[in-house]
Amino acid sequence: MEKKNYTLHLPLGKLLQSSTFNLEKAVCSHGFFMMAPNNWDSSTKVLRRPFRLSSNSRTIILVHIYQPSSNASVLHVQVDTKHPMSAHDQKILLAQVTRMLRISEKDERDITKFHDIHSEAESIGFGRIFRSPTLFEDIVKCILLCNCGWDRTLAMVKSLCDLQMSFTKTRSKRRDRVKCEGEPLMSGDFPTWEELASVDAEFLKKHCNLGYRANTIIRLATMIKSGKLSLENFEKDEDFDGARKKLQHIKGIGVFISDYVVTCIGDYQKIPADTETIRHITEIHARKNCNLKTVQKLAEEIYGKFAPFQYLAYWFELWKYYEEEFGNLSALSPDAYRIVTGSTSNRGKGKGGIQMK
Repeated sequence: MEKKNYTLHLPLGKLLQSSTFNLEKAVCSHGFFMMAPNNWDSSTKVLRRPFRLSSNSRTIILVHIYQPSSNASVLHVQVDTKHPMSAHDQKILLAQVTRMLRISEKDERDITKFHDIHSEAESIGFGRIFRSPTLFEDIVKCILLCNCGWDRTLAMVKSLCDLQMSFTKTRSKRRDRVKCEGEPLMSGDFPTWEELASVDAEFLKKHCNLGYRANTIIRLATMIKSGKLSLENFEKDEDFDGARKKLQHIKGIGVFISDYVVTCIGDYQKIPADTETIRHITEIHARKNCNLKTVQKLAEEIYGKFAPFQYLAYWFELWKYYEEEFGNLSALSPDAYRIVTGSTSNRGKGKGGIQMK
């Protein structure tokens, strides 16, 4: 069957009444954009990645998202597929794009209020923190941020996408196959909880080098499968404290991970604190007494004036620091992503030491 090209339109004009949406800034605002299976092309300013047509679907499509210069009030979502897309499929796809880029009335209200108290962030259009098409992908990526270097996190995420590609190839020989529509995928999609619940922790450790994190991810997937955990309720109810508590009941998910997940849902009051937070507060704010015991108190002293957007203020500052060290992050070659960190071992490599696209 001949390949059919679909270009769906996602209007922005009516929603974004008080701010200008810029795709490059919306995508390249968080390290998640550097993680597989996301692929940002700095030369064309196109975001490319696989999507599922529904959370339970075995159909994977490759999608290109771009903002035409001739009409900035709309996003183009281009899909190459061999089969017609139903209205339902189109709605599902656009909902995932909308989630990734935080295009909603709530997000717009939050950004407007944040800009009212943070003029520097407003001046450069900072405020939309990039995330994944699904909360499950966000949670797993947050787990993979914990207790390791940034380069290791990137490698573990890629290994999960490579594993998903192997699922696709294996099932292509069976009736329950995962179908890849249109243009061939460069890598696998991020695995769904259904796919991960079908394997065990030892399998993940062996094939993806996740270490103890494999146990946590399998517990998460099996709890969702059993119905003990509903991620839909997290986002629908916006019970942020309840989400933290439920996540922390899962062995392997502590305060840092649960706080990070809640920022992905849309609560910015608490800063997920790790060694990078300690380094930043110690170096940039000269708080020499900053450690794991004092970091939350010091963070509140520094960023409390931006409540309820303390995390956005902190992340603006940290992202600005990274760009001062490594240059425009949206222009980095993917080969250079692994060195974007505040670690002293990588300090300064961005000033002429890394390849730009």
